[in-house]
Amino acid sequence: MLKVFYSKNQSVGANASFSPSAGKPEQVIKSWKERGQEFEICEFSPVTREDLKIVHEPSYVDGVLDLTHANGFGNKSPEVAAALPWVAGSMVAATLSALKNNTVTISPTSGAHHAHYRNGGGFCTFNFLVLAALKARQAGAKKVGIIDLDCHYGDGTQDIIKTLKLDFIKHYTFGGDPLIHEDPALWLQQLPEVVNTFSDYDLIIYNAGVDSHIDDPLGGYLTTEQIQERDSTVLNPFRKKFIPTVVSLAGGYQKDASGNIPKVLELHGFVFNAAWFTEKLKSPEEEELVYE
Repeated sequence: MLKVFYSKNQSVGANASFSPSAGKPEQVIKSWKERGQEFEICEFSPVTREDLKIVHEPSYVDGVLDLTHANGFGNKSPEVAAALPWVAGSMVAATLSALKNNTVTISPTSGAHHAHYRNGGGFCTFNFLVLAALKARQAGAKKVGIIDLDCHYGDGTQDIIKTLKLDFIKHYTFGGDPLIHEDPALWLQQLPEVVNTFSDYDLIIYNAGVDSHIDDPLGGYLTTEQIQERDSTVLNPFRKKFIPTVVSLAGGYQKDASGNIPKVLELHGFVFNAAWFTEKLKSPEEEELVYE
């Protein structure tokens, strides 16, 4: 059964920001429950300050959590500060579970890839993608792949990899691929080739941002159908090879007239559905029957 690592402690009800990400986990879980597809919500513990200092300058971590330094949303909200260790804890727990059990898991988290070693920004405070990769390394993974298909360049992730010299991580970022600006349909056709370059990795971290949708106010490029195809294109090959894979949701900023995010929830439902079906399969024979 698909495992989703969620706690109410990682979701913030109100946050003075254009981004809905802080409150998105609770809404996503509610929408997934309404789908009628059975999945398991798993408990976990928050990360510690010392965990966060593995990937960030200690003074930055302390400043954010002690409310003397702005978080990635540009404010000093105590509610956001309290949620951040739970957000990172969700990703770390989902990653270690996927690695241990050779499965696909989901962490309903957003706000990582613009977080640099010494600072946050772009609605990102702590880089739990790199933290999860390091925790996986400590648990025995020799090679970790980060496939970041959020619309924007994962500059924070790249900065931490470079600063800490993390050569065991291979990082692909959608925002850094010039082809997406030239021909999104061709990019999607060539995505299997990108995915295949990670076929010998011990763990895949998939940052499945939906701000790459063509109608997103901070993104663009891919249609609804292309987002759906994208998620299956990433997840299916790794499941066929039984490579542990963990999904993070990343960005999505479309709002309706009331300020709600039904389109974002719909788009995030595609990666849930792709993960649900791939994790449901338990043998290569079953997979062949479904995907041929």
